[in-house]
Amino acid sequence: LIKKENKDTDEDPFGASPPAPRPTATPTATPTPTTQAEQLSKGKKRKARSNSKAGDDLFANPRGKISSPPAHKKPKSSEKPKPPAQTKIQTKKEASPSVPDFRSLISKLPVASFSIEGVTDGNAKVATIKNDTKKEKPQHAESLSTIKPEQILPTSTEAGRKWVKAVKSSRSHERYAGSFDFVKYQEANQVGGITSEWIKAKPFGAWCASNPQVIAIDCEMCETQDPLSGAKNPKALCRLSVVNAENPEEVLLDTLVKPSWPVTDYRTRINGIAKEDLDSVEFTLRHAQAFMMALCSEETVIVGHAVQNDLAALFMEHYCVADSSFLFFAKDSTTSSVSLKDLVASIFKKEMPDTHDSVNDARKALECALHWVENDGNVDTVERTAKHKGNQLFIHRIPKQCKSHHLTNMFVKYTSVEPLSVDDIEFSGDTGKAHVTFLSTRHASLAFDTLEGTAEPDKS
Repeated sequence: LIKKENKDTDEDPFGASPPAPRPTATPTATPTPTTQAEQLSKGKKRKARSNSKAGDDLFANPRGKISSPPAHKKPKSSEKPKPPAQTKIQTKKEASPSVPDFRSLISKLPVASFSIEGVTDGNAKVATIKNDTKKEKPQHAESLSTIKPEQILPTSTEAGRKWVKAVKSSRSHERYAGSFDFVKYQEANQVGGITSEWIKAKPFGAWCASNPQVIAIDCEMCETQDPLSGAKNPKALCRLSVVNAENPEEVLLDTLVKPSWPVTDYRTRINGIAKEDLDSVEFTLRHAQAFMMALCSEETVIVGHAVQNDLAALFMEHYCVADSSFLFFAKDSTTSSVSLKDLVASIFKKEMPDTHDSVNDARKALECALHWVENDGNVDTVERTAKHKGNQLFIHRIPKQCKSHHLTNMFVKYTSVEPLSVDDIEFSGDTGKAHVTFLSTRHASLAFDTLEGTAEPDKS
């Protein structure tokens, strides 16, 4: 019996356990068969208890080494490591909206307010289109991915849908394609050494459902020059005004903008902005772009007069526009654009101030566009005032491949007289026409006389 018990102990990998079984076997001097069977049964029970403690695998641990309960539980604790909890936190951060709310963003921007005494009308009242639905879900979301950006219409909100016809009418104008050719503007920037990054609004979604869906904008520009390369930017942003078209009394943003290059011409005579006004300004073009990205989606209707110039100054590619310069036509020409000053005088019998104020200009452009929308496009033609001034030259028969900056470069190269501005070229067929404005009548005459060529009567 003692030998058999030793054999059992040898087979048990936990033989080093406290020798509790031996005292039960040695007290019996003359064991009977029944006692021997009981002893064998007890040996098997001891082995079964040892097996249940060791786990499913009897040889999981080396011979003679017993794993303590804490050591046996370590593998279980390793099945729930901490890194997964950290991964969940990172996932939540990545899922957070990348576009901040524009109202909370504006409180963090270094806005530099500006106004022109006697021009900016803070209490101006503009006819509004009622919009009872503030938050809406996108419609036809499944098909938006197949629509090109230049074809997107403001169909996801009630406010936007009321401007669909105005957007379509703006796009149908014969000068729309050339005016909103943003590739052309980007190429011109590259040629001129202007390297600012362009932006494009994100698709409509829940992130912008509570934002104004229709806005009116106007920008003031100045001329800047890179001191290293000598490159010039004749349309550098120096003021941005954004009005809520659903509530025109609300100015969403009105700020001066600090150009990245030194200013060579503030154009104070046009915009009222002087050097001392911009000296301490910290608001930059990138701040303006951040605001527009937080405010606008692809479906936001941007209202303005010749608004492609404002978008180009913002380096913003956007096609959902209602342009008052395309919604109205001149009495004397169906292809020529009308000035905002003539438009306001014709419709509302009011005079626009000589000094441009971007808040006032944005509101007046909106007022004219709303007049068009409320009358379903059935509006009168506009009487234009004489635009031929002593400090302007009229250029026509301009080749189709020519752009405004080419005319500027031509005058600088061949006459050494730099124009103040060149109007957008109005193309009809293979040729176009434009007005070029100089600092004075004397400058315009000098540029005309210096150009080589034979003077001939204009047969057209």
